[in-house]
Amino acid sequence: MMMSNSLKKWLVGFSLLTGVTYTVIYACADDFWGYRYQSNFTPETYVDKSYTPLLFSDEMFYSIGHDTEYTSRFNNDIIQEWDGYLDGKIKKEDLTYLILKDSAKAELNNLYEAAFAKKSLNYADRKIALKDKKVKNFLEFMYYAKMIEEHATVAYHYWDYESRQVSYVAPEVIRDVENKFTKTTDAFLKNRYWFQVMKACFYSDSPQQAIAFFEKTKAQVPQNVLYYRALSYIAGVYYKDKDYVKSNYLYSVVFDKCPQLRVVTAYSFHPQEQSDFDAALQLAKNNDEKAALWALLGYYADERKAIDAIYQLNPKSEHLEYLLTRLVNKEEAELNGEEFKSVKEYKKVVKEKLNKESLAFLNKIAGEEKTLKPYLWNIAAGYLNIFNGDYTLAEKQFSKAESKTPKTELSAKQLRLLKLINTLSRQNAMNADAESKLLTDLNWLYHECPKSDYYEPFRYTKALGWSKKYIAALYKTQKNGVMTELFDRDNKYYLTGANQEAMKTFLMRNKKSPWEQLAVSIYDVTLSDIYEYQAVMSAYANKIEQAIAFMEKSEKGKEVILEGNPFNGKIRDCNDCDHQAYQKVKYTKLSFLQKLKEMQDKVTKGEEVYSNSLLLANAFYNMTYYGNARSFYYSNIMDQGGNYIDEDYKPYLLNPALANSYYKKAFEAAANPEQKAKCVYMMTKCERNVFYTDNYHTNRYDYRQPEVHFLAWNGFKKLKAEYSNTQYYKEVINECGYFQKYLGMN
Repeated sequence: MMMSNSLKKWLVGFSLLTGVTYTVIYACADDFWGYRYQSNFTPETYVDKSYTPLLFSDEMFYSIGHDTEYTSRFNNDIIQEWDGYLDGKIKKEDLTYLILKDSAKAELNNLYEAAFAKKSLNYADRKIALKDKKVKNFLEFMYYAKMIEEHATVAYHYWDYESRQVSYVAPEVIRDVENKFTKTTDAFLKNRYWFQVMKACFYSDSPQQAIAFFEKTKAQVPQNVLYYRALSYIAGVYYKDKDYVKSNYLYSVVFDKCPQLRVVTAYSFHPQEQSDFDAALQLAKNNDEKAALWALLGYYADERKAIDAIYQLNPKSEHLEYLLTRLVNKEEAELNGEEFKSVKEYKKVVKEKLNKESLAFLNKIAGEEKTLKPYLWNIAAGYLNIFNGDYTLAEKQFSKAESKTPKTELSAKQLRLLKLINTLSRQNAMNADAESKLLTDLNWLYHECPKSDYYEPFRYTKALGWSKKYIAALYKTQKNGVMTELFDRDNKYYLTGANQEAMKTFLMRNKKSPWEQLAVSIYDVTLSDIYEYQAVMSAYANKIEQAIAFMEKSEKGKEVILEGNPFNGKIRDCNDCDHQAYQKVKYTKLSFLQKLKEMQDKVTKGEEVYSNSLLLANAFYNMTYYGNARSFYYSNIMDQGGNYIDEDYKPYLLNPALANSYYKKAFEAAANPEQKAKCVYMMTKCERNVFYTDNYHTNRYDYRQPEVHFLAWNGFKKLKAEYSNTQYYKEVINECGYFQKYLGMN
C-alpha cells in the first residue's frame, strides 16, 4: 500500500506536536458525546475497552478527548501489587497515601531514615513495622523511586513545552538503582528495580543508555506491563534520535502486547515517510507484529486498507474489531445527515452516497466467517446493507449474528435497534401491516430507551429522530396531515385553521388504535395547547369573545399568570420594572381576556369611553413583543419566547395597529389637554415600534441597519406644538431620552 500525500503531510505535521516526549499526551478536546446523535452503531458493544479512545471521533481520542492518565494510568496496579507483596504489613490506605501523594515525601524520608539510619520516627501514628524485611524493602525502593519520579513528572503544558525547565536524573542515582537490581534476589523487587533503571536512564541527559541496559538485561525480566512500559521508553529514545523505523516498530509491539498503553502508543506512532512504515514492516518478526503496525496506521489513515492487510495476515486479530467500528461509524456519519424530502428521494441519495467498495468488502469478510467475532462483521455488513436497500440480505446477516452475539444488555439493544431500522426501511407505505411490524419496537425505542442513563454508550437517539421523520414522510406522501404532524411536528402546521380542527377532532376521539396511541404519546402538543393557541390568535384578531371561549377550554387559561399589569401604560417601557411592581390584581390569560371583553362592552355602550379605550389600548400594546405581557403569547405551539420573532407571527406580535386604534379612540374621547397629550405620546410609541419592526426585526441580521434608534416622530412634533403647557409634557421630558434629543437637550 502506498501512503497518500495527505496522510504523509498529516503524520509529519502531527509528529511536530509531540515534541520529544513520547509517553505523555497533550491533545486538547472536549468530552465527546456528539455521535450518539448522528450514529446508530455503538462501537463499545463489541470492542475491548483498551481500544475505546481509538474509536471514531472528530477529536484526538474518542470519549476522553485527550489523555489525562499519563501520571496515574498504573496507580491501581501499583497499589495492588505492593499490597500483595507486603501482605497487609502496611494498611492499604496508608500504602496508597505513601505511594501516590506528593505530600507523603517528608514522611517517606523519615520512615526510610528511621528504618536504615536509626533516626527518630516523627510519624508513629501509622504503626508501620520498620524492622520487617519486606517493609524495609518497600521503603528503600520508594526512596529511589521518588527521586526518579521528580524528574519524570515535571508539570508543564503543551503550549509552553519549549520553555520548560528540564531536570535530569543524576548518574549516581542510576548507578545506585542498577546496583540494587543486580544484587537483589527477590523477583518482585528485581523486576521493579529493573524498570526504575530504565526510567532513570530515559530521564537522564543520556537517554541512549536505556537502550544498552535494556538489551543487556531484557532476558532477565518477565514480559509483563513493566517490560512494555520500558519498551515504550526505548521507542521514545529512537524517536528522539530520528530513527523512526525502530521507534514505530517498537510502539506497535507495545500497542499489541500492552493494552494499557494503547492510547500512548497510538499517539506516539508517526511514520514520517512511506519508507519508514515499509521498513518497520520488515523489522516485524511475525504476522501479529505486522498486524499491529497496520492497526496503528489504520487509526490515522485508511481503515479499509488496514483491515484488508491485517485480515490477510491474521483474520482472527483483535485489532480488526476497532478498525471495523471506525469504518462503519465514518460511513454512517456520511449518510445519517441526509434530510427527508421524501422516502423515495432519501433512499436514492443514501444508496448513491454509500461506499460500495466498503460494503462489498464487509460482505465478503462477513460471509467467510474467519474472524474472531463473525457476528460483528455480519452486524456491520447488515447495517450498511440497509443503506444500500438490500433489506433481505441485512435481515439474513442479523439473523446469522443473533445466536452468537454476547449475551449482554448492550449487545441485545444494538441488534434490536438495527433490526428495527431495517424493518422500517422496508416500508414504502404506512398501513395496518406496517403498524403491526413496528409497534412493539417503536414503543421500546420511544419510551424505554430514553430511560437509560445518559452516560450509557448505547446510541439510540439518531434512530429515534430518524424513524419519526421517515414515518412522517410516508404519511405526507399519503396526504395524511394529522399523522404526519404527530410523527414530525411542523411549526407551521397550526397556522391553518383546518389543521387546528383536524387535530382537535383526532385528539378528542375516544377510541384510538394502539398505533394511534403511540403517535399521541410522542407528540408534545395537547388539546389544551391547541385551545390556548386558538384563543391567543383570536385575541390578536380582536375576536375577544371567541378568544374567551377557546381559553375556557384550555388548562393554560387559569394556570399562566401575566407577570406585569397588562393595563398599565407608561412613558418608558420597562418590562422588568412592571414585573417587579406591586399588582393589586394578577391576571391569568383567561381573566385578562374577560377584562378586555368587559371594557370593550363598555366602550360599545359609550360608558367611560376615554378611560376604557386607553386601558384597552395599553392591553393590546402590552400583548405585543414591546409590552410587559409577552407571556400572553408564550405557548407550546407559538414558541416565540425569545427576541427573534418568526415571519409568520410578526404581523401579530410586532404590530401595534390594534393598540394604536384604541389610543385614537381615547384621544377622540379625551376631555382635556392632559388626556390628549397622553394619547398623543402613546401613539408615538406605536409609531416608534413600527420603525423598530421595519428596521431591526425585519433586517435582524443585516449589519447595515440605521445607526439612529429614533426619528422626529409625528407624535413628538404634535406634542411639542400643541401640548407643551401640560404637566404630562414635562413628565415626558423627564423620562423619555428620545424626546429630550428631539428637543435638542443633552
